[in-house]
Amino acid sequence: MQTINNANTNRRGIRPSLETSNLTFGPRVRHSSLLAIATLGLTLMFNLATAHADPHVFEASGATPADIQAAVDGFRNFGDFGTNNGVGGTFPHGRREINWDAVPDARSAPNLFPANFFNSNSPRGVVFFTPGTGFQVSANLVNPTQTPVRFGNINRVYPALFSTFSPQRLFTALDSTITENLFFIPGTTQAATVKGFGAVFTDVNAHDSTKIEYFDVNGNLLFSRDVLAAPNHRGGLSFLAVAFDTASVFMVRITSGDRILKAPNLDVVVMDDFIYGEPQAL
Repeated sequence: MQTINNANTNRRGIRPSLETSNLTFGPRVRHSSLLAIATLGLTLMFNLATAHADPHVFEASGATPADIQAAVDGFRNFGDFGTNNGVGGTFPHGRREINWDAVPDARSAPNLFPANFFNSNSPRGVVFFTPGTGFQVSANLVNPTQTPVRFGNINRVYPALFSTFSPQRLFTALDSTITENLFFIPGTTQAATVKGFGAVFTDVNAHDSTKIEYFDVNGNLLFSRDVLAAPNHRGGLSFLAVAFDTASVFMVRITSGDRILKAPNLDVVVMDDFIYGEPQAL
């Protein structure tokens, strides 16, 4: 396992051996996957011979965007990720990025954010699922409903707790800390896998509150790792990404904090940029 890490930690990522890994989709995750198949016409072609190389970990935390920039750029330039493929189309190489900032006001707080926005409205090949009540993208400073920024519409303290890596918008699940990501050929229902996925988090205060889990098409847990806590108690930023040498990742499960967004308790966490490899058809 290769690690790029500019923060002090003695934690280890978890990667089960291929011989002993069991199916890890519980009833909730199985339900999410079946829902995707039923509602999106998900097309699956299983490839049981895919090899899973050791993961490459990119992680950092700090008080400012500059503190995590090197880790973010390292992941952006991993392997054949170098080109940002933007919106639409399908490519053999490159990456996709979501920074939430182009989401229109009508799809931002106080409104719900459509789970399939980035496979339909702005096709980048990902659809979100949660056991909660939906998703929300935070409001811009100037907006027609005068909604407070950085989820101040949920709690007035949150704008002081959360900061951005790429201003101005942030992203969260509602009434849950779980966000699951399934990948598709952008703009289609053709299921896909990616070589890696990473996310920026804000206000991670505990080393064990936030994590990313990576699953293959058979439901096997490929790798799991906790997100580094930020050194400051308000507004810190953390980044975690894991990449593989082959397009092995079918689903990513994010746990963002150990409290839902409601009151300013430890540890409420929201997300900024998502970065992932170009989706490859199964």
